[in-house]
Amino acid sequence: MNIDSKTMLKTIRMNKMPVSMKQFSTSSLKGDLFKYQKDLPKLPVPGLQDTANKYVRSVEPFLTKEQLQRTNAKISDFTKPGGSGEVLQQRLVEFAQGKDNWLAEWWDDYAYMSYRDPVVPYVSYFFSHKDINNAIGKDQLLKASLIAYYTLEFMESVQSETLEPEIIKGNPFCMNAFKYMFNNSRVPAENSDITKMYEGSEHRYFTVIIKNHFYKVYHHTKDGQQLSKADIYKQLQYIFQDVTNKPSGSPIGALTSLNRDEWLNSYNSLTKSPINNASLESIYASSFVICLDDNNPITIEEKSRNCWHGDGQNRFFDKPLEFFISSNGNSGFLGEHSKMDATPTVQLNNFVYSQLAKENPATVLSEIANDTKQLTDLQVEAIPQVLQFDINPVVRNEINQAVVKFNETISSLDQETFQYFGYGKNLIKQFKVSPDAYVQMLMQLAYFKMTGKIRPTYESAATRKYLKGRTETGRPVSVESAAFVKTWTDNNATTEDKVAAFQAACKQHVKYLGDAADGKGVDRHLFGLKQMLKPNEPVPEIFTDDVYGYSSSWYLSTSQIPSEYFQSWGFSQVTDDGFGLAYLINSDWLNVHISCRKGNGLRSDVLKWYLVESANEMKQILTSNLAPKAKL
Repeated sequence: MNIDSKTMLKTIRMNKMPVSMKQFSTSSLKGDLFKYQKDLPKLPVPGLQDTANKYVRSVEPFLTKEQLQRTNAKISDFTKPGGSGEVLQQRLVEFAQGKDNWLAEWWDDYAYMSYRDPVVPYVSYFFSHKDINNAIGKDQLLKASLIAYYTLEFMESVQSETLEPEIIKGNPFCMNAFKYMFNNSRVPAENSDITKMYEGSEHRYFTVIIKNHFYKVYHHTKDGQQLSKADIYKQLQYIFQDVTNKPSGSPIGALTSLNRDEWLNSYNSLTKSPINNASLESIYASSFVICLDDNNPITIEEKSRNCWHGDGQNRFFDKPLEFFISSNGNSGFLGEHSKMDATPTVQLNNFVYSQLAKENPATVLSEIANDTKQLTDLQVEAIPQVLQFDINPVVRNEINQAVVKFNETISSLDQETFQYFGYGKNLIKQFKVSPDAYVQMLMQLAYFKMTGKIRPTYESAATRKYLKGRTETGRPVSVESAAFVKTWTDNNATTEDKVAAFQAACKQHVKYLGDAADGKGVDRHLFGLKQMLKPNEPVPEIFTDDVYGYSSSWYLSTSQIPSEYFQSWGFSQVTDDGFGLAYLINSDWLNVHISCRKGNGLRSDVLKWYLVESANEMKQILTSNLAPKAKL
């Protein structure tokens, strides 16, 4: 970053204004974290005919012969020489020239910031950490202290740019999202929300929420030294004792669970008070949030619900990094999705939890016991401070209404967790297929068995090999996947027929997902072409065709993340007639978090049952097809 950019950024942050990352220069970065940014390729504009051909193949499984003919005719008209498709394609190519990423010009706003439904449960995603069965894992304050400590270590590596950039299969990945990890927040605004960013070196504290009270906890000394584990523990212990005899506070955080326009109205009322404005700014500028919960989730569903949404209180859903530690030591994480997809926060959580798993409880407890410093000896700006709020009757009523609305929304959600132990990557790789393709076909088969239908499905494909790349849509449903589910539910199909159909479906899945990661999927390109329409210009029939809207109605919204430290993760369904399916493929077990809306005939427990049945059937048939020496 050059001097002018630094000066400008500091000025913007001091005035608490939202920052657009277009203002950042990538020409003179100082550390390894961003060293490949200037060399990353720009997101390509796919060929028009290539996208048209992929699109036709992707919608074919949903259509009758007559419907397919009509859709083909509309696509042919769109792509003909001199047709509207060529005009829009040329505009998009010209629009993309000289830009870091043509899609990024619209995507954050279109997909996230202008979205007005509540971010929880409809946008944010959660990670439920595995339990640690020792004195650290069972002690709320001890575990919270270590989560904070190692999150700070990761933060230091990001802010000093010493974190190693990701390189996947020889390709450097864009690290732009890491700029949005710490010391920022989503903030409600009219029509489209904004991101407020702050200089980390000027805001050396995190926020702790306990019994709906917000505390400002400094994590560095005045001269910039990170506090020790014992120092952080002392502060959390002070907070815990300070709040013990206090009644629960007014659940200010519940307002962040509202529809964004409703939250904006409350925000405008709140910020009329300079006391409230200062407290909100402290939360926004804090490095991250730690929530200390007065509950004891036991089952995996209870733990998932606590990480995903809890009761809507003791939370502040607009922060990008929010950790939860329950009274029994269970922990997890919630990510606000607008500026970061899950891959950066998976890396953060994997680092934090891998460090926790290495800790010797006796050593940590001894370090804390032998540290005789008082809070006033820590050389921080101040001991933990309660952030004050001046709640007038209007806002108090809005908070109460927010709690009621949140409970209504959450009560409409149905969730289950499919877990299959002894059945993970180690087994799947013996079938000589991609584990991701395998689980996608498992979910397709289970859904088909449950409903008898093949529906549009979304899978997230990372496009981070490109500068400012985020995601493209993988379309798991294909002609081959349709043949697979039909063959496997045909009582007359032979084992050979089933294996052949399975292999063809997996092969096609890997090909499309690879194309999507290369920026050559269908959905983002068609979205970009549509953005090229001028006001009052006729909309081409390809976009008004019912098939276009239906094919991007994600009855199954799916995504995978890599972690051996989570017991579950998840997100909401994106259509009321569908499911959200977040899956983990670990070495020796599978996990799928299933979510849907109650009252429309769908049940997560029924889909879970079909996942079990399908997993057993696939394991049996594919194992029987292994060479004798490889049989289990």
